[in-house]
Amino acid sequence: MRDISKLRRSRKFRIGIIIVLLIAAGAIFFLWEKARIAALIAIIALLAALGLEATQNDWDLGKAIQTGSMSEAKIQRDDSGNLIMGAMCNPDEDFDYNCDDFATQEEAQAVYEKCAKNGLDIHGLDRNNDGVACQSLPHRK
Repeated sequence: MRDISKLRRSRKFRIGIIIVLLIAAGAIFFLWEKARIAALIAIIALLAALGLEATQNDWDLGKAIQTGSMSEAKIQRDDSGNLIMGAMCNPDEDFDYNCDDFATQEEAQAVYEKCAKNGLDIHGLDRNNDGVACQSLPHRK
């Protein structure tokens, strides 16, 4: 399961999955006449996802609807395409980390310590409240 979380965080892997799905939707579009409209809708959605992933942009649509501002709803990413931790430490936001989002306990601990507000574990990374996040994860080698 930890290998899957590493792949999920990989921007290249996410782009590869989108491309594979685009190829599959394109094949369905050309080979299955009854499914052309559904395949075309899927192709449009996948092209939008590819564009967002390639430009490392993303928006929280719930926040955009709530605030009426796309600039306030923009989700910040780092160079590898992952969400920036500082953007995820606001308990009023809908961002949520869980232990599967980290490869090592040290990564989870860093987020836990950065985001802990007045001793409150806003992401629930320390289920037994002993100050150690995601104890089941392996330690950095």
